[in-house]
Amino acid sequence: MTILSFSFYLLVGISLVLYWLFPRQYRWVVLLLSNGVIAWLLNDRSYVALGLMYGMIIVAFAAGKLFDSLDEKKRLKKFVLIAFLLLEAGILLFSKDFVYYQNLLSISSISSRFVPPLGISYFTLSLIGYGLDCYWNKNLVEKNPFRFLLFGSYYPMLTSGPIVRYREVGNDLVSVHAFSYETVCFGLQRILWGMFKKLVLAERIGIIVNTIYGDPATYTGWFVWIAIFGFLLQLYADFTGSMDIIYGVSELYGIKLPENFDLPFMARNLSEFWRRWHITLGAWLKNYIFYPIIKTGAFQSFSQKTMGAFGKKWGRKIPVWCALFISWTIMGFWHGGTPKFLFVTLWFWFWIVIGEMLEPLFERVVNSLKIRTDCFSWHLFQSLRTFALVSLSAGIFRAESLRGGLSMYKGALISKQNPWILFDYDMWSSFGGLTIGDWFTVLLGLLILCAAAIIRLTTGRSVREWVLKQNLVFRWGLWFFLLFAVLIWGKYGPGYNTADFIYKGF
Repeated sequence: MTILSFSFYLLVGISLVLYWLFPRQYRWVVLLLSNGVIAWLLNDRSYVALGLMYGMIIVAFAAGKLFDSLDEKKRLKKFVLIAFLLLEAGILLFSKDFVYYQNLLSISSISSRFVPPLGISYFTLSLIGYGLDCYWNKNLVEKNPFRFLLFGSYYPMLTSGPIVRYREVGNDLVSVHAFSYETVCFGLQRILWGMFKKLVLAERIGIIVNTIYGDPATYTGWFVWIAIFGFLLQLYADFTGSMDIIYGVSELYGIKLPENFDLPFMARNLSEFWRRWHITLGAWLKNYIFYPIIKTGAFQSFSQKTMGAFGKKWGRKIPVWCALFISWTIMGFWHGGTPKFLFVTLWFWFWIVIGEMLEPLFERVVNSLKIRTDCFSWHLFQSLRTFALVSLSAGIFRAESLRGGLSMYKGALISKQNPWILFDYDMWSSFGGLTIGDWFTVLLGLLILCAAAIIRLTTGRSVREWVLKQNLVFRWGLWFFLLFAVLIWGKYGPGYNTADFIYKGF
């Protein structure tokens, strides 16, 4: 079962009816039981995966209780913390790209018994964050194990996150929510918007990308650039589509989750891009990796030495760059730990550092050429530059391996250039089985995404809030158009195997 299947929404509907019919103080119990059933089905009815997920949740709950009781016993408390982190993080790392590691370590016999639960990357970081908050006394320790089970197993977050802190959603999960027609409508609208992104747009772009990546010997030159830039658009539509569905389902219960995207393609540099893309992962790394490292005595001493050697300005930056290197390396292991993932994350780290190092030079060049930096054209240039840098890394991210990705780049740069393919109507009219109508649908879908971004940017409100302010005919016409677009143009149904969400694999 997936979050795009009919059975998923049937179970969500049953859960919602029971949730809203039950006495208010017991609704969270309905949600807890729904989590168990739906998580079991999302995990392909695997009791091993479900048991491992609940076991990891129980370990985090017990660790929180121990941290609370051992507050005066610092050494024992630190020992419990190390054991907790080794257990939770060890299971997570062991589950990452398991085929790669079992071949590397010759432990293939374990693979038949180890079944990582769906969403292990997301709920594990949430559990580790809870444990660290309890260790640092930043969190009120949850006394009720069943309420904590609800937090750790909340089913809307099991596919693609978001990665949440207990103090952000813990109380909201068990709070009494009054039924709201507007909230339910907003939830359904967001689910529909997510399905449009996934089924109408991401699936079609994915056909183009998969065709080119599937035959790198044939598709070289400009084909590779089409696939590279196309994949980032596919990834955005796919990932944000899955998040929209998740947020929409959660909103049906009256529960709001932290947002994971904030118009990332508007970013003017890589640092800003990562503040707008996968926001909850970036926040987790900042709160639980970057800041704790920077605050350690070793790094404080290191900072003093670098300031003495390189001056105050650069001396402060070097420890920050070192802490960022550790954070980005951990992000690479979070994505899978294979060479291609480590290459991609450290690629970002490299360009962020290079950008900061060369920033004074860039400013001098801009000033000497008298380039205006307070206008639309300059901001557009910065956003396109950032999009290009991110796309180049995403191209490796999509490849089967680091070697395969670099080989494709070699084919794009060194092979005979073929810009004429852009104007080959006969080829593109049947490329990968797509018709001209499919290409028109992709173009229309991208224009709709741009329109939504412009509305958000100019009004400061979500599209749903903006639509709510419009006249009734326009409002309903817009949502019916989106519904029929999914029903008529969506890639689904008998004979079509809808691809899994890309970030479901993490």
